[in-house]
Amino acid sequence: MYEKMYELDAIIEFFKAEDLYDIKEDRIKEMYNLISNPHLRVNDTDKQWVADTIQESEVTTIANVIKEIFNYSRFAWTKEEDKVIHAIHQVGTIFSHNKITIKPRIPFYIIVLDKLRD
Repeated sequence: MYEKMYELDAIIEFFKAEDLYDIKEDRIKEMYNLISNPHLRVNDTDKQWVADTIQESEVTTIANVIKEIFNYSRFAWTKEEDKVIHAIHQVGTIFSHNKITIKPRIPFYIIVLDKLRD
């Protein structure tokens, strides 16, 4: 149903259909526009979904994307890393509490970005 979800319209529809996180359409667009080349982030079967966020390798993958998006310096990253990892775990919990086991990658990133961006 949500395969290769990277187009903005499909992502907006996902948020409307799933009702798992309170985020306005303008904010979805703003967070989406921070993600460079969203189509390349889901261009194979393994990349389409976020695995369980208790897997350290998945948390690291997501954290590295957030680090790249915000263009953190090495120094800034040492101050922000714990906050980013905490947000990733929070978003994993949001999906779990809503019984969404197959977590589309781009919507997951959008929620993490929303939690971190003022």
